Amino acid sequence: MRAEFYLILAVIFWGMNFHFAQFMMSESSFIEAATWRYIFGVFTLIIIGWNSLRKIRLKDVSIRGVVLVGFIGLFAFNLLFFKGLQLTNAINASLLVNLNPIMTILFASMMLGVKITRYHVIGAIVSIFGVGYLLFQGDWHQLQALQLNRGDLYIFGGASIFALYNVWVKMFQRTLSSLNFTTLTNIGCLLGFLLLISIQPVSVSVAHSPPYWLWCLGIGTLGTALAYFFFNKGVAMIGPDRASMFLNLTPFTTVLFGVVLGQPLHDYHIISGLIIIAGVSIAQRAK
Repeated sequence: MRAEFYLILAVIFWGMNFHFAQFMMSESSFIEAATWRYIFGVFTLIIIGWNSLRKIRLKDVSIRGVVLVGFIGLFAFNLLFFKGLQLTNAINASLLVNLNPIMTILFASMMLGVKITRYHVIGAIVSIFGVGYLLFQGDWHQLQALQLNRGDLYIFGGASIFALYNVWVKMFQRTLSSLNFTTLTNIGCLLGFLLLISIQPVSVSVAHSPPYWLWCLGIGTLGTALAYFFFNKGVAMIGPDRASMFLNLTPFTTVLFGVVLGQPLHDYHIISGLIIIAGVSIAQRAK
């Protein structure tokens, strides 16, 4: 149950991120917000793991793994996801992102030899049904109005990359602790954003409101440093196929944080949450 606890904490923090990021992007571009997010996240990880980081031996570090997970799995995912959000709507994006567990199971089967079982399939289908019920607010007639567009290709590309991220964490984290691996890969992602800022006309300023820095602290420490640490630890313990199913809980935890911030709670929120939890529970039987 310890792995499940780590994964639930991760998706709780990621659910919080959607609200914090929305507040931050009301004052800055997503590139600046993401850069500050990873600056705070990396700083937090270095503070937490300083004694452990100092003992890392170069021969234990997979440079290929750090590049794949940090620069492609995190940095490229963020770019594609936010680029897609500029061109499509939130419902399309959420539906496509929640294909991630299915893609992760397929990649894990091809790259790690994970056997696909009926529990994988049934759990994924039930969870996606629950996410769809949440996004369409219990009214499946809205599905008729769903239209795909160019932005959806970016979102699908980002979801595919994050599915690979899940598998790469399992493949390349073996010689390092979860904390050290998370720190190094988040540094790789941060370097990607710093490089992007250096070649793009993007302004980065410290002249933001006090609430901006409060949201930044939350998304950096909880929604980045601890969330990725807990998720990576969960992946290492039970594998990417089962761990990825917990990602379908993110829309539900986003709703719960919305309730805390004063947004209404409806019946379809509760029903969808129970369906998603059932799907995740079914998938955990695939051992």
